[in-house]
Amino acid sequence: MIDSQKLSILENPSVDVRFILRTAQNREIKTNHPIDLVLYDQLLAKEIVNLKLSLTNLNNEYKLQSIDAQDMFQESSQESVKRYDYVALGGTFDRLHNGHKILLSEGILRTKKQLTVGVTDVNMIQSKKLWELIESVEERIQALLNFLVDVNPDIEYNVLPIQDMYGPTKDDPKIQMLVLSEETVKGGIKVNEKRKENDLPLLDTYTIQLAKDNQRSLEEEAKISSSNIRMRLLGTILKPPKPNPNIPKWPYVIGLAGGIASGKSKIAERLEAKGAGIVNCDIIAHDLYKPGLPLNSTIAETFGKNVINSSGEVDRKKLSEIVFSDKNELDKLNNLLWPAMAEEANRRVRALGEAGYKVVVMEAAVMLRAGWDKYCHQLWIVIIPPEEAIKRLQERNGLTEEAAKERIASQISNAEQVKKANIVFSPFWSYEYTQSQVDKAWNNLQEYLKDRNEDY
Repeated sequence: MIDSQKLSILENPSVDVRFILRTAQNREIKTNHPIDLVLYDQLLAKEIVNLKLSLTNLNNEYKLQSIDAQDMFQESSQESVKRYDYVALGGTFDRLHNGHKILLSEGILRTKKQLTVGVTDVNMIQSKKLWELIESVEERIQALLNFLVDVNPDIEYNVLPIQDMYGPTKDDPKIQMLVLSEETVKGGIKVNEKRKENDLPLLDTYTIQLAKDNQRSLEEEAKISSSNIRMRLLGTILKPPKPNPNIPKWPYVIGLAGGIASGKSKIAERLEAKGAGIVNCDIIAHDLYKPGLPLNSTIAETFGKNVINSSGEVDRKKLSEIVFSDKNELDKLNNLLWPAMAEEANRRVRALGEAGYKVVVMEAAVMLRAGWDKYCHQLWIVIIPPEEAIKRLQERNGLTEEAAKERIASQISNAEQVKKANIVFSPFWSYEYTQSQVDKAWNNLQEYLKDRNEDY
């Protein structure tokens, strides 16, 4: 078994490590990506010339480094690995990391003919941390195939999406062996229980240890995990911004969106402390509701005079009770409110630009539904788990759980918003962790704007 803790290079997540586990009969090695560093067993130093000749896509400036391969394996070199014709393993395999690679390599080592890899489909990932950032199942399958074929192209791979924890292991009589990690051992037991129900031979199992993540923060998991990687993506550029020729080049407008009670305003406050101008579209809506303004009387005509309080202002609580319980009523309000809000928001953006702000943040919960991202250069999204949003909304607005759920359900989902985002924040953890996300985003933005200044 590969001992990840003894191979320090595995601790660097930016290094893509692949152990070539192919048979000696095929001397040519061509990987899907150019090779920058070749690690070889120091006992094979005499074979290094032949090794270099067999590698067909070395980078021009590649490096060679010898290692003590015996020290990397927990099993004695004299202990043979039992191999099977048909082996299976499974997982989410989001953003393939070195823990995944160890699991996959152990599977390859034990396979003679075919390795089946089950990849969890979208219905199985929604309980995972920051699942909205998980790559599509198609992307994950392609990354797996690239890795597997690089490591050993001499066996057959059956990589497929699975909609339950069993996949083909519950009914495929050919599969003989299952490779597990310490956290999926219980799943292996359930697979064999299901096979017993189906009168199929039980699978042999092999379990690998979880690899420790020595670079984790307090909020992150102790093991190397995709969850840690997704957390580290918060505040970074997920999708490079594209030029928006339909709006002025300056001020540079960031659209800040997210669901109700997601923490958008707190993120906006942190960005304001960095030097951004802020346009809060919720405040604009409140201003437009004031007595004497055209929208005030239009709302009274549309929804009834009982939504106007004794001081002549729109009673937002009464209006919310009407529109959030009936989609048609909500559409009516949006058709009245959104054009007026957009006009005033753009006026305030221009005013802040004229006042000297280089960056203006336009904060709006309805940013995407209203199509206001067309007024922005970038879209930054704030997300928290829906159950947390419901809890916060109940506490903040004094709503029942059912009413809070209705509000959340009426919005665009986190996943849909993330698809369009340049940057994603999640203020779900500590104050310091949220601040680190904002720091990353702001620093990246300053570097981007520096280059942009040079272009113009």
